[in-house]
Amino acid sequence: MRFLLLALVLLVRCMATAQNPVFVADQTLKLMGEHEYFFAFAEGDRVDLHVELLMGRELKVVELVQFPDFPVFRTYELDTLMDKSIQIPKTGVYVLRIKETGMGKKVCRFTLHRTPSTEATARIDTRVTWDIKAYPMYQSRVKKVQTDVKTELVSISGKVTVGAGKLGLGKSVNSYQFTLPPNTVRWAYRLAVGQQAMEARKKDAEAFSNALKKGGARALSIQPESALAALALGMAINLSTSTAGEDVQYALVNAVNQQLFLAGEEYKAELWQGGISVDVQKRYAPLAGTWFFAMKNDNWLDDIDVTIDIEAVTETPIYQEEIYLEPIRP
Repeated sequence: MRFLLLALVLLVRCMATAQNPVFVADQTLKLMGEHEYFFAFAEGDRVDLHVELLMGRELKVVELVQFPDFPVFRTYELDTLMDKSIQIPKTGVYVLRIKETGMGKKVCRFTLHRTPSTEATARIDTRVTWDIKAYPMYQSRVKKVQTDVKTELVSISGKVTVGAGKLGLGKSVNSYQFTLPPNTVRWAYRLAVGQQAMEARKKDAEAFSNALKKGGARALSIQPESALAALALGMAINLSTSTAGEDVQYALVNAVNQQLFLAGEEYKAELWQGGISVDVQKRYAPLAGTWFFAMKNDNWLDDIDVTIDIEAVTETPIYQEEIYLEPIRP
């Protein structure tokens, strides 16, 4: 029983650290004399080498050498094809060398894949980007490289009251402040006055449900939970807009222009909309910082409540360590 339990633990560990083969090279070449190809591999890599003679009778030598001259694998007189798995003894530069002799046209194809042995060596830049013969000394380095992007939705919502003019005695302007989250790539918003907010959400939820039934969310990077979120992510969906009933004028402004707006002075806006009860838009700018929806009520007697819903799509880069080799120059 103890033996079986130990075997199971070892199997689970092996499965946890197992890596999938990674493509390195696929090359077809006309053979004439000796050909050399240089690659960087990590210690413990299993390199799968496939060599196939497409035209001609025989290859004299196929070998993989740890630069400059330590042989790792060699075969002679290859006449058809060969598949070989090779264990890499040490992180460094390796030379795939193919030699041919004799008369007649010869064409050869080789492919290389590597299977790393651990997570620590899962990523290595296999390119040798300098003249290794001119600068044979090199060192191993580690750098951070972007390997993926994490997509998320950030929801922002709020409500503000915009007072009525009260025949010139009241303040008929107000603003709503919001800050876009880091790494925002696009966002969508809905502004709705009074009861129009609930009605718009209800209609949009029905449209969203119908779109889901038709598979409208299959191509999205993540699954949205609302119609506005689906719009922000890129779903082709028509959301409710209206100019009927109580309305508001609004502008998208920065902090400086928000103060100018509230003071009744001339201001600049990213966008301006007049006389809307419900408005929905998707934005690709601005994408960072703190912003304001500056709003004005042209009703002389009644205050209005404006509901704001925002869905911001963020894409956060994911970085991991990658091994690379660089020459030591005098």
